[in-house]
Amino acid sequence: MAEDIQAARKMVQDFIKGPDRYLKVPYDGPELNPREYWHKIVLQSRLRFLWQSLIIFVCTILPSGEFKNRLLRSIGMKIGKDAFIAPLVFMDIEFPSLLTIGDGAVVGTMTKILTHEVTIRSVRLGKTEIGKQALVGAGSVIRCGVTIGEGSVVAMNSFVNRDVPPYHVVGGSPLQDVKKLDKLL
Repeated sequence: MAEDIQAARKMVQDFIKGPDRYLKVPYDGPELNPREYWHKIVLQSRLRFLWQSLIIFVCTILPSGEFKNRLLRSIGMKIGKDAFIAPLVFMDIEFPSLLTIGDGAVVGTMTKILTHEVTIRSVRLGKTEIGKQALVGAGSVIRCGVTIGEGSVVAMNSFVNRDVPPYHVVGGSPLQDVKKLDKLL
C-alpha cells in the first residue's frame, strides 16, 4: 500500500507541473475507503494543507481586491492583474495551484470553483481556468478541468461542465450556448 501511495503522489506532482489538463487517479483495495486513501496522497504536509485552508477561508469572506488576490497567489493560484473575485466564492482547497483566473476576470458571489472530484474508485484532477476578462455569474459551479475562454460570459446559477469558447455567452444547467460575442460586453 505504501508503494501505491508514493506512486500516486508522484503521478499527482508530475501532473501539476506538466501540460496535461486532466488526471484520473484510480484506486481500489479491500475496503475502498476513498477518504482515507485520498488524504494519504494529498496530505503530504498537514501544516501546508491547514495554511491553504486558512487562506481560502479568509479570502472567502474578504471583498475583492489586490490584497485578496495576493493571498490567493501565495498558495499557488494563478490570479491575473485586476481580477475581481467577489466575497463568498468557494475555491477548492486541496489543489489551489490548479486554478488560473485571468487578467480582469470577474467571478460572482456564491460561485464554486473545483479542481478535483472524488468517486468511489477514482479521483479526477483538472486544471481549471477562467480566461482574461471573462465573467462568471453569481451562484455558478465550475467543474474541475474546465476552461472558460477569454471574454466569455457565464450566466448566473450555471453549471459549467465543459469548456466555453472565447467570446461566448453560455448559461443554464445543463450548460447551453446563448450567443457568440463580437466584442466584450
